[in-house]
Amino acid sequence: MGSFKRERHKNLFPHEATFVSCEELLFMMELYEPDPLTDKLLAYFRRRRYIDGDVILKPDLNITPEENILISNIEKDTSRPNVATYSTAVTDIGLAEQQFTLLKNWIAELSEEQCQNELSPVLMPLLFHLYLDSLRSTPRPSSLKFLKRLSSSLISEEWSQLYEQLVSLHSSLDISNQPLVKLFRESKYEVSVSSRSIALLRKFLSSKTLHILIPSFQTWFEFAVSTEDILSSEEEMPTSGLSGNCDEEEIDEHDDEEYTTVTDKDMVDLMNEINNKRLQPTPPPPLLLYTAHKTEGIVCGRVSGECKLAATGDQKSEVRVWGLGDTKLTPQLHPSYFSSVPLAAFTEPINDSKLQNEKQMWSLRGHSDTVYDVAFLSDSEYLISVSFDSTMRLWKLSDYSCAAVYRGHSSPVWGVAVSPIANYVATASHDKTARLWSLDRTFPLRVMAGHHQDVTCVAFHPNGSYLATGSPDRTLRLWSVTDGSLVRVLGCQPGQGGVGTLAFSPNGQYVASAGDDRYVWLWDLARGSLIQQLSGHTSRVISVDWSHDGSTVSASGFDGTVLLWSLDSQNACDGEIEPKKYVTQCSTLLSLQYSTKNALVAVGLS
Repeated sequence: MGSFKRERHKNLFPHEATFVSCEELLFMMELYEPDPLTDKLLAYFRRRRYIDGDVILKPDLNITPEENILISNIEKDTSRPNVATYSTAVTDIGLAEQQFTLLKNWIAELSEEQCQNELSPVLMPLLFHLYLDSLRSTPRPSSLKFLKRLSSSLISEEWSQLYEQLVSLHSSLDISNQPLVKLFRESKYEVSVSSRSIALLRKFLSSKTLHILIPSFQTWFEFAVSTEDILSSEEEMPTSGLSGNCDEEEIDEHDDEEYTTVTDKDMVDLMNEINNKRLQPTPPPPLLLYTAHKTEGIVCGRVSGECKLAATGDQKSEVRVWGLGDTKLTPQLHPSYFSSVPLAAFTEPINDSKLQNEKQMWSLRGHSDTVYDVAFLSDSEYLISVSFDSTMRLWKLSDYSCAAVYRGHSSPVWGVAVSPIANYVATASHDKTARLWSLDRTFPLRVMAGHHQDVTCVAFHPNGSYLATGSPDRTLRLWSVTDGSLVRVLGCQPGQGGVGTLAFSPNGQYVASAGDDRYVWLWDLARGSLIQQLSGHTSRVISVDWSHDGSTVSASGFDGTVLLWSLDSQNACDGEIEPKKYVTQCSTLLSLQYSTKNALVAVGLS
């Protein structure tokens, strides 16, 4: 197999095809007078890290093994893929010349003489730094031509000595041998400019995307923004507004810039406003309110924990289930709902608009008198209702049928509560008793008797082991679910009225009660004593509930107002808690509760 023989300097332009390496091409290009095309090719080869032909031709280059290892490690670290590096090195001398010329012409064309005088001094040091940066990756002849072409109109006696030392440099390694160049390179050039000048310069650099000039400005320049113009404008502002020394065109140019000054008084006012906002109380959480028309005779209402369904009971002995939001009621109807009648072969299409409307509401019929309370089970698949007819009914929401009827009370049933564990339900009745039920049995498991008047409300403890009942006899009683025994009797405080609503705290340590006296009473179950009396309502309290973290007690009044007391506030220890208030447009509120997402939800009549 043949081999190719190469001879350097011989037959540089043969008539036959010749194979040359990148090193030879670099060497051949540097033998001739540089031109723009040659400069670009050389810059490209060096950016691609091709071996320089000058280095290969130096036989007297003495490198020790240790230095060779060090150089290899440096090249390895600086040649890693997927790594971005920041440097002021000028790799494209032609682009650098173009961007510098743009900057020089822009400064020369500035209409504001002050800005032009402040920015002109940056041109010469910027050119020197660009020249020094170009020596790292650009051939010296090209860099030297770049310096001489652009400095011809800028050089002054101030820079002449430094210019002579710069011209004498052969590479960036010679900087340390020239004292003025070394000092120039080791320090930043400080320029004193006005805020107007620096604003114009920033706008120009960003709008033209001068990516070669921006790193040099950031690395080698220190701009000291003068505040004299700001202070003078502040002194003139109260009397004359804008200065009258500039014409209307200059004023328009200033107005176009989005740079304003703030006086000390304005800053003080701003800080005071911020502090006042911080000291203001936290606004109450949003209230989700569902309303119905009072003309429909609705007596009670409640929303499911996920806020997907709502149920109401009315004076017509009906229970209505409503789909909230995007929830559609699409029941699998029980066969008892259907009957068949033979039809003729040709009939008009059945108008099902009524059925479409009923998908948002479904009526459950079975009670024979007013429905006074409803409650969803935890999974929202079943609904419980109690009525003046002394019965409790369990409704299956999958097909909207009555699953069971529970009888045991001898008088109207006023309230119902669902246990957080197991399938236990408690009812409160006019017969002065509360009864505990299991949903798989139609008779009561326990009968809690002891109140002297009606039992109007009932609530389960969070652990499911205790049951609280309230009555117009001004007492609140705590019962054991296990054996039905009486555990605590709370109430009969001065000024306390009948108990109409109850709610346990999430941790089970406290219970809140409210009623006709317009107060909310907080009780400590362990001590059996009153710990707080919350005021603010001006009418009978209908419903009370705790937030999931136990930090807030909320109560709704008969007049349509909702009050929230924050128990974590500083005034809570002093016994004076200022409530946050909602004033709804409802004539009355039927219920108030916190959803599973800790949102405050109410049902009212308008």
